[in-house]
Amino acid sequence: MSQCVVHRVRYRRLWRLPSVKAIGTAAIAAAIAALASALFAPLWTGGVVLVVAAAGIAVYVGTRRDRIAIEIRMARALTGSAGRCSGDVAVPGLSAEVRAVSMPDGVTRIDADSWLDAVRALGYVMGRDRGFQMDLLRRTASGRLAEVWGRTALPSDRRYRALGLTRVADLAAESLATPERELLTAFSAGVDAAWSSHGAPFECRFLSYRPRPWTVQDSLVIALYLFHGLSWNERAKRAEAVVRRALPDDAACFFLPDDAGARPPLPADLARLRSSTADADVIEVDSAVPGSNCWVKGGQDGPVLACDLHLALAMPNLLYEVDMSWPGTRLRGLAAPGLPAVLTGTNGRVVWGVTNLTADVLDLVTAGGDLVTDTERIRVRGREDAVVDQTWDGTMPVSAEPLLGEKIAVRWAGHDVRGCDLRFQRLAHVSTVEQGIMVLDDADGIALNVLLADESGRMAHLATGLLPRRPAGEQGVAHGHLAGSQRPKLVDPESGILVSANDAALPEHPFRIGYDLDPGHRARRARQVLTETKDTGLAALRALQHDLAADVYLPYRDFAVSALADRDAATADLLGQWDGRADAGSRAFAILVRLRELLAQRVLAPYLSVCRDHDPGFQYPFRSFDRPLLAILAAGDRALLPADVTRDDLVAGCVAQAMADLRGRTGTSQPSWGQLNSVGLAHPLSGLAPWSAPLLDIAPKPEPGCLYSVRTCVPGFAAVGRAVLSPGAGGVAAFETPGGQSGHPLSARYGDRHSQWSSGSPRAGRQSRTGCAFALRPTNAGSEDQ
Repeated sequence: MSQCVVHRVRYRRLWRLPSVKAIGTAAIAAAIAALASALFAPLWTGGVVLVVAAAGIAVYVGTRRDRIAIEIRMARALTGSAGRCSGDVAVPGLSAEVRAVSMPDGVTRIDADSWLDAVRALGYVMGRDRGFQMDLLRRTASGRLAEVWGRTALPSDRRYRALGLTRVADLAAESLATPERELLTAFSAGVDAAWSSHGAPFECRFLSYRPRPWTVQDSLVIALYLFHGLSWNERAKRAEAVVRRALPDDAACFFLPDDAGARPPLPADLARLRSSTADADVIEVDSAVPGSNCWVKGGQDGPVLACDLHLALAMPNLLYEVDMSWPGTRLRGLAAPGLPAVLTGTNGRVVWGVTNLTADVLDLVTAGGDLVTDTERIRVRGREDAVVDQTWDGTMPVSAEPLLGEKIAVRWAGHDVRGCDLRFQRLAHVSTVEQGIMVLDDADGIALNVLLADESGRMAHLATGLLPRRPAGEQGVAHGHLAGSQRPKLVDPESGILVSANDAALPEHPFRIGYDLDPGHRARRARQVLTETKDTGLAALRALQHDLAADVYLPYRDFAVSALADRDAATADLLGQWDGRADAGSRAFAILVRLRELLAQRVLAPYLSVCRDHDPGFQYPFRSFDRPLLAILAAGDRALLPADVTRDDLVAGCVAQAMADLRGRTGTSQPSWGQLNSVGLAHPLSGLAPWSAPLLDIAPKPEPGCLYSVRTCVPGFAAVGRAVLSPGAGGVAAFETPGGQSGHPLSARYGDRHSQWSSGSPRAGRQSRTGCAFALRPTNAGSEDQ
């Protein structure tokens, strides 16, 4: 991009700072008014206008001087770190020159003579584009965010210090195999070269600190942070233990998840367990769980893989697009900042994608033996240090909260150094699905579903990661871990279709691997569409990624229409005409979402409130609550329902309450789903400085989708990356992300991908035809890897 374009983008975006906008608008208005006065009124009137405007601006500045000073500091940090073409840069360890060019979409294409040189270059461009995000991730995972963020980060630091992820990362770094050690060492050298060449990222300048050099342990602690976010289900395990203590066995099985596919029957004497009083908040409805969609479909032109990764939304985006080549390989895909492993992508011969396995990798065990308590000090910016005590039972953290009167420790696969062996990254070098299976069977690491396909048309779906050994049908703590060959897999299905959407797609016999799996609505919809269509083109797969079918709400619609038929014909007609889609403009869908929440709280809470006698903070968090809820509603027995009302009375009352709640939330009589489902992306700094949101954030706007449609999209949670991939020389590699590739707000590539991500159609508008080409050169020290 030319320098004049850079400056235009820079100054246009700075106008979004509130004081710049207010003062600039006042000055422009005053100048126009003064000019008009000079043309159509006595000359002195123009002077008066300018004097009055100057006085107004002076008053504005005087009353907001502190905030303006902070804005000036941010503006200086932004302009002082604005991206420019790098030119040639020396990177320690390179064996030969690496050529790089920034493409029109902001992705830097890397061309190297070796794999490790390509990795060093990746570290350089990722450190340049996402430096603060990488530092934020490692600080959060290490419990060291309050050092630069202040006391608002202290709760997060306490939590992650207690997890001890840095202890595991330090030990894991010593046990890494040679390829992974070389990978992370090369990546670290590239990151440090970027920070040396470009200086600190703008956020670091604004917060007045400089990030310390990147290390192998930093990438490992980020891997553990991701593993924690995908698999730490301590709350659910606590809730299960309390339910089993509070309810008879048959009732506990009825309300708890059964991931083996069985559907426990309605207990014959369930009505006697219903309490006459209940707290609605005992039922937690629709909390977002990290997940994803991924599918492979075979065809005459070869297999095609599509993958969406569902995580928390943020600016910059939580995934970074990679495009790097070395002799014989071009690797393209999406990676997490700070972790040089492509999560979904292609090397030209094989394509792969991942989803959260929702694996059962955590156990609560009675703490015993020799307990050791460590005391750590947490530095807090602008405050006194905070002290955190954490007790350990070996490598297991002892929970500060007892469970049913017992002190417990948490056994989690992530506290085993094998949980971050990173051998998953070796997929970048395989040529066939068979080789990919061998790599994954040999790997431990993060528990994931992995889908693979190659040029020959072969395909596979594997469970990978460090998985505890849990015989199917047995309760209790696991003993040992599954060998790679024991983990379930599906290879070359007759249907030519593989689908994973955090559901029970893989067999749970002879070993159980999942816990509170997704109910499967997204997976069933994807299988249906893929079975019915022969089109595997890019447009068709993108359309499926944006599919809005929301079948989970159909039974609630039917109950509501039946209940309202003789009570409220207009509402019954509105709901009866709902087409089953989570459209932003649908008024019926907005009602049904709230109706389902109310029914869950009113019907289930009377049975589960007894759990608070055993744990005052108990909440029922399971995603499978529709199964017991619909079973009770379908029974139609008023003895099972609150206040001993008929089912129609209950449903009609909940519909009325849902409509009243929606009016209260939106101020309109019949709000649409989009008014409730307003989705944006927020930069971490806008939480500290809300006035910076117009500059740093992507403002919320109505979006279609829900947690149970293929297009998963709710406030704060959605697809942070979508990919459509096919192997072979003429293969497809298309990606969508909600934010741009750059992490700098003054870059034209900061939020330029959002419109395509939101609409699902190619980005409109003319792209820049020029890109920044530069070279990374070896230092005089030579290469340590050759």
